[in-house]
Amino acid sequence: MEQRESFGAVLKRLRVAAGLTHEALAERSNLGARTISDLERGISRSPRADTLALLIDALEASPGARTLLEAAARTRPGAIAPDCRTALPVQLTRFVGRHEEIGAVSQLLRRDEVRLVTLTGPGGVGKTRLAHEIARNRQGAFSDGIVAVGLAAVTTADEAFREIARQLDPVQAADPSVTRIAALVADKNLLLVLDNCEHLPTIAVPLADLLRSAARLTVLATSRAPLRVSGEREFHLQPLPVPRGSKFDDLVLLAENPAVALFVDRARHVDPDFTLTSENAGTIAAICVRLDGLPLAVELAAARVRALSPEMLNDRLQDPNGEAVFSLLARGMRDLPPRHQTLHDTIAWSHDLLTTAQQELFRRLSVFADGFTIEAAEAICGSQPESPTFHALDVLSELMALVEQSLVARQPVTGGGSRYSMLETIRAFAMERLIESGEAPEIRERHARFYLAIVETTGAVLFASADKRARLAAENGNVQAALQWLVQAD
Repeated sequence: MEQRESFGAVLKRLRVAAGLTHEALAERSNLGARTISDLERGISRSPRADTLALLIDALEASPGARTLLEAAARTRPGAIAPDCRTALPVQLTRFVGRHEEIGAVSQLLRRDEVRLVTLTGPGGVGKTRLAHEIARNRQGAFSDGIVAVGLAAVTTADEAFREIARQLDPVQAADPSVTRIAALVADKNLLLVLDNCEHLPTIAVPLADLLRSAARLTVLATSRAPLRVSGEREFHLQPLPVPRGSKFDDLVLLAENPAVALFVDRARHVDPDFTLTSENAGTIAAICVRLDGLPLAVELAAARVRALSPEMLNDRLQDPNGEAVFSLLARGMRDLPPRHQTLHDTIAWSHDLLTTAQQELFRRLSVFADGFTIEAAEAICGSQPESPTFHALDVLSELMALVEQSLVARQPVTGGGSRYSMLETIRAFAMERLIESGEAPEIRERHARFYLAIVETTGAVLFASADKRARLAAENGNVQAALQWLVQAD
């Protein structure tokens, strides 16, 4: 009986005939070069149906070549190899924006040497949803499927690996060891999506061991901080872009802004007649800016249009201490995780994972109205001789930890150096903690003295050097806040 040519042999013959390398075919098909190599070498003996379709399109296969590929892929007459279980949650809302991010992370996952990608960013920025969307877009690249594992409810690394084992094979959940899990996935071209790893720092080392033991396993993780293991590629997710400027005459252009598009889409969930108009355009843009384009905050605000007009909503979001913000952005959808049902709880989840020293610096940094330098943070938030009871902090070390935890952002400054800032919603939460701590009067006084000294040493702005004028301009918000506090204190 004539032996049928293997799928790998047919694929290689057609690829070579088309003049394509593994990398070129991977680029055309949106698959990984490793996936194609494994198919050709017979490590993956039969492709998933969607993988086969991508390859046929990428090869621009003739009818005859298509028939050859389909015949070689069949494990029995009339049947393509059954798809591995792809355990991704079905979404009930439309995915908005993030096209560039999907492309960038997908490009990372196509690289053979990239085995672990971690999506990082502040709470509510949309890491989980993006990870699932990326995985959904990359289904064809993993011939043995995709398994998503949520880790928010587990508290230890052992529990995390038990949950991973259960998702991979419920029968094997009793043995959640790395060795056993590695045996389950040893020969599988599989994507493992691990969601919410930030509270499980001890998962990092055994996860790295698992990746070393299972050469064809790829992990896409979400965490508010990187896992910090060898080979990890971090992708830091920023909030959605918000509208710039003050005139919004072009409603079509404004509607394409991701933050505005998300607000309008979610507002229509509670008010099907809600539309973006010339009358409400500026207000909706202002709401998105006030909320920093943070997806969770925008969604929670949009849900309030059932009871409040955009104008009323915007007015109530202007509270400088953030109390009205957190009051308005509460009571999210009941099927969301508890920490995502209010903006306050989302930030609290991150805050509670900090050390005591990190929490102290976090709340003290809320005094800055428009970003800050390391020098300013050290002068205002560290200890001073005249205040022996004020807890001393290693400001630089703790600041780096807050940056890693996605609670503080660093922005490069032209000519060198850095400035640091908080999202306004995060700053409002930190200000709450500062007031509760009883440290607010002393920190505000330090802040006022520091920035008044800058004004005094700069002298007359007209005669100051360009560097001094630039420094003063960057600190305008802090100078104004200092003056306001002094006036109120008197």
